[in-house]
Amino acid sequence: MDLKTNREMISACETIFSGVQEQSAELDYTLPDYCPDIFRIVKCMAIPRILSYNISGERLTYELSVCIRVLYCSEESEAVHSAEQKLIYTKTADLGKCPKSPKVTLKPSADYINCRAVNKKRLDIRGAVSVKITVTDEAGCDVISDIFGMGVQTKKLPVTFVSSVIRGSKHITVSEEYDLGISKPPIGDILMCDAAVTSTDCKVIANKLIVKGEASIELLYSCVKDGLCGLEAMQFTQPFSQIIDMDGIDERYECSADVSITCCDMTPVPDSEGEPKLVSCELGLLICCEAVKTSSAEIVCDAFSTLYCCEPAMTNVKIMSAPVKFCDSLMVKKSLDYKNGELTGVCAAWGRPSQITAKVTEEGKLFVSGTVIFSALVTSSDGKTDIIEEETPFELVKEKAEPDSSAEVSASVISCSFSMSSSGSIEVKAELKICGSISSAISAKAVTDISVIEEEPAKRDGDYALKLYFAEDGEDIWEIAKRYKTSVSAVMEENELEDETVHGGMILIPIV
Repeated sequence: MDLKTNREMISACETIFSGVQEQSAELDYTLPDYCPDIFRIVKCMAIPRILSYNISGERLTYELSVCIRVLYCSEESEAVHSAEQKLIYTKTADLGKCPKSPKVTLKPSADYINCRAVNKKRLDIRGAVSVKITVTDEAGCDVISDIFGMGVQTKKLPVTFVSSVIRGSKHITVSEEYDLGISKPPIGDILMCDAAVTSTDCKVIANKLIVKGEASIELLYSCVKDGLCGLEAMQFTQPFSQIIDMDGIDERYECSADVSITCCDMTPVPDSEGEPKLVSCELGLLICCEAVKTSSAEIVCDAFSTLYCCEPAMTNVKIMSAPVKFCDSLMVKKSLDYKNGELTGVCAAWGRPSQITAKVTEEGKLFVSGTVIFSALVTSSDGKTDIIEEETPFELVKEKAEPDSSAEVSASVISCSFSMSSSGSIEVKAELKICGSISSAISAKAVTDISVIEEEPAKRDGDYALKLYFAEDGEDIWEIAKRYKTSVSAVMEENELEDETVHGGMILIPIV
């Protein structure tokens, strides 16, 4: 009598690398001769970004950019000037194994940055940034989905699992020229420019993924208003669209795109009258796409033979479901107080998320927490330009997360507004965009192989065709059938049962 088996490859996700790499950001910078001399440093900032990455063999290589921006004032006036430099680093991480279909997550953050003026033209900058690295890969387990012959009975578990994942990435540059408008003064110096992706959308067409979205661009520049030095803040919206090649993709896949900013550079451009009232923007975007297809199957989680001794080989499998994507908005507010005198005006305000963590509780709730660091560029009654910086915590709670699931989240400030209160404080409000995915998994026993020994017939405790058995409430018919080397269907049919759980009492066990 032949024994036949059908098999199923169940894919799972395993983390092959998780860690944090630090990078010092040091710069000895001399200002060009055309820049005003340094008298007082207002603010020093470090903005880290990931430019690109790739995996070769067991090694991950990525390119890290750190934009160093210093706002300062000269001795002649309180007009704010800017000095900016970009530091580029190539970093590597040994993964320990060669992944087949890796997913790479790189999250850079600024740890600290210090700046001092060595002399009127020279800056000494010392800081550090860190990159949190997570690399996951597909891990497959070959399990049995059905067994035929030799009196083998099977217990099956229906599962839904990720059967195929397709990934693709592309770096693009979007260039655009913006008009400041009639009401805005001409640009003196660009002090700050930054961008955040506000929306993304995906659509599958003929083995390709079309990714569309918008980015919000913030601009702060110096100008002359009514004969006095001043600052002006503006916001622009930049749409983008790109086709990503992803061979094998079709409508059966659930698709998502993670778009990150790699650079945001702005340059003043003269208009038709020769005034710098246009600005040219070059926006760099790294688009990482993921397409996931799920399948359903039944896997054998236990087996025995009614005729012979039987030895199934078992293993524990972790079955991953398709990640559930989410994207939520959260308003975060903070009151900023100026403690160095009387506040006369606010030039600009911005926010930066920090220390983002995500945790899924046993009750099935996802808690996302962190802080927003608010900054406001202000002027005081003595004509001094200064900066206020404070942080405030935030928390986002989402329901319906599986207790044993994990979450991957990111946060960005897509807009920030401010107003001055009658008490002299600054009320700032930031719209925080929190996006991520929740991945759940179930752990189950699965039969990977089975050995039926024809020379050893199944042993029973007596020679009978029908046996009386007193079952306890909630007892599983499978366990009863396995104990007496009979089939589940025979027990259910003999006792006219509708489900495989006994509710207590006497039942008849037929021997097949």
